[in-house]
Amino acid sequence: MQQGDFPSLQKRPYEDGPVIAESAAPVSAPSSLPAAMQVKLDAAVAQSRSAHEQFLAQLPAVRSRVEAARGAAVSSELWVVAQMELASLEMTRSGSVEALADIDRLYLQQLEAEQESRGSGSAAIMARQQQVEQQVSEQQSAIERLKNMVR
Repeated sequence: MQQGDFPSLQKRPYEDGPVIAESAAPVSAPSSLPAAMQVKLDAAVAQSRSAHEQFLAQLPAVRSRVEAARGAAVSSELWVVAQMELASLEMTRSGSVEALADIDRLYLQQLEAEQESRGSGSAAIMARQQQVEQQVSEQQSAIERLKNMVR
């Protein structure tokens, strides 16, 4: 064994302290967007998140009604109920679709500003746009699968 003054292997006082939970919200990098545009972007993302959560909450009930209508005759009560539930699910996701359109508009505005050398930030918008687009895509896929069950 080597001779010398080595650090102790005993627990340090801070190692027994409370564990800090990680935040559920992703930490975003500092934005180079104008403040007004950042506010609009954050609002669109929040709108999409809310609509997506509502969509996910409603999805099991709709899936159950659609499964009950599988094989039912067109215009039968089960088929009509399934169609109404699917229409309701599509309305629920409209907040995500609207948010995606808003983000696309913001992206185009930012690209125009960058071409005029008034800053950068389109990458920040594109990252958020991809998050919302993923939600919208997941919603569309779920609706298409359900629709195919009652066709």
